[in-house]
Formats: sequence, C-alpha cells, structure tokens
Amino acid sequence: MTSFTRALRHLLPAFLLLGWSGLHAQDNAAQIATQQDVARRSFDERLQPDEEVSVADPDLGEINLVRRAPRPKMFTFSTAQSFHFTDNAFLVPENGTNALFWNGRFDASVVPYATRNFTPRLTFEQNFFRYDDVAELDFDSQSLQLDLKFDLTPDDSWFINTSYAAARLYSPREDVDEFFRYGLLSASISHFRQLWQSPVYFAGTFGSNYRHGDPSGFDRVTAFLNTAFLYSPLEHFQLTAFVRPEAQFYTNDPIDSSRHDLNVSLGFTASVTPVEYVTVGFTASFVGNYSSSDPSDYEVFSPSVVLGGRIAF
Repeated sequence: MTSFTRALRHLLPAFLLLGWSGLHAQDNAAQIATQQDVARRSFDERLQPDEEVSVADPDLGEINLVRRAPRPKMFTFSTAQSFHFTDNAFLVPENGTNALFWNGRFDASVVPYATRNFTPRLTFEQNFFRYDDVAELDFDSQSLQLDLKFDLTPDDSWFINTSYAAARLYSPREDVDEFFRYGLLSASISHFRQLWQSPVYFAGTFGSNYRHGDPSGFDRVTAFLNTAFLYSPLEHFQLTAFVRPEAQFYTNDPIDSSRHDLNVSLGFTASVTPVEYVTVGFTASFVGNYSSSDPSDYEVFSPSVVLGGRIAF
C-alpha cells in the first residue's frame, strides 16, 4: 500500500462533523455536510490500491492482465462523539454567549451495487445536540441521503458526487417536537493529489447545493469551494488545515427577498488513529457569516474534541 493511500485511509474517521448551532439552529444543522463531512464521505472505502490480476504462461511467463479495484464494503456503521466550545451560541453580530455542547452522531450506510467507476450509497444519520447552560438550543436531527459517486480517473484522483438528502429537525422537548424539515440537492467535483514527493496532500471540492424546506425562509442556492492540506508525518498522526468559502443566495427570505451571504469557515485538525477505524482528534475552527441582511452577520470560534469510530463489512 502506498504512503498516499495509507495516509488517506487513516484520515477517514478524522474528518468529523463540526457543529455550530444557536438561535438559527435549523439553519446550521441543515448544513450537516461540512468540510470534514464532505471529505469523510468522499474518501470512503475507495482508498485501497487497485489489485493486479496475473496469470502464468509457460512460454511468456507471468502476464499482468487487468487492474481491478476492491469491492466497497456493503454495510458501514460509524459514530462521532464531539465536545465543543462556542463563543457565540446564539449567532448574534456582537456580544455572543459562551457555551459548551455535545454532538453525538450515528451513521448507517449501505452500498447495494457498485462498479469500477460508479458507487451508490444510501445513508441514514441521527444527530443529537445538547447544550450545558442554554438547554433551549437542544435539538436532534435525522436524515436519509442517496449519494452517487462517479470516478473520472482510475486512481480516484478526480470524481463527481451527486446526492439528495431529506432531513427533519426536532426538539427533545414535547412542547416543540419537529420544527424544520428540508431537502438538499448537491453536486460537486473533487480532486486529490500528493504534492510532489512530500508527505503533504491536497484535497479540493467545488460544488453547489439547492435546499428547500418547511418553513421556506431558509431556502437557498449555494456555491462552495472546499480546500484542505493534509500533512501526515507519521502513519497514525495527521494535521489538516482547511478553508471553505460558500456563497449563499436565499430564494424565499421573508425579511430580505434579495438576501445573499458569504459564509467562510477555516481551521485546523490534529488527529491520532491508534487502531484502524478509531480516531481521536482536536479541531479549532472559525466561521464568519457576512450577509446583505445586516442582522444576519456573525462570527463564531469553536474548538472541539472528537472521538470517532467506524466498522464496515
């Protein structure tokens, strides 16, 4: 196994969800596919080297006939347990409220069928968000997503993802129950490469989302660019720096019909993988939202500690 493939395999559980929630919790939870999550799903299963099939001929000797990619695992179960600090729990323009919160995430996915260049995946996800001193922000979410991955190159350095997710957000309090539901249509193209012969790798994704929900005030079309630089000096230790600018065009904002935002997230992650499919990580991130509707401006700093695990068969 090459050092590039080995490093990416160990990065799989390190790209975990970063939750930023507050008064607009439904707006943030609807973007469960953050930079880490996009990368995690993109790396899934396909990072092992191709298998070489050979036969022996008495006159010609051993002949390599084809190169065959390993079949992806049919069932995958994963979890991420993260503990966050936020300096702006209510996502206000100034004088934010500090808070600690826990995000428990559980995924179950199935690959019913796959070819060398095409992998469909159906994923059910359950999230729990619990705050310490601001319990009114507690909420849960459920989503079901169909993801279609199309490989453009034999080494998976370029590929296209299209997906559609249906999700619901609800409160653990009986007097609130479900308060938001939405559908999310996404399309993206991704590229991965090693930078020369160094232990540094580049991952980039350019894509667009369309979200429609009930209530419809959060409906929008977005364009985003995920970029990350991954450094793996040791086999079980990784450092990642990432930045994600996203342009958001709201289609049905009840206050400002022409609202458009620029949302920028950046940060770094350090992770250790002591055993295969188990990762402990630390992430520090900054999110800035700059809106044409002034009350919607906010900035958030959020460090977190994450424990992730995954099994597949």
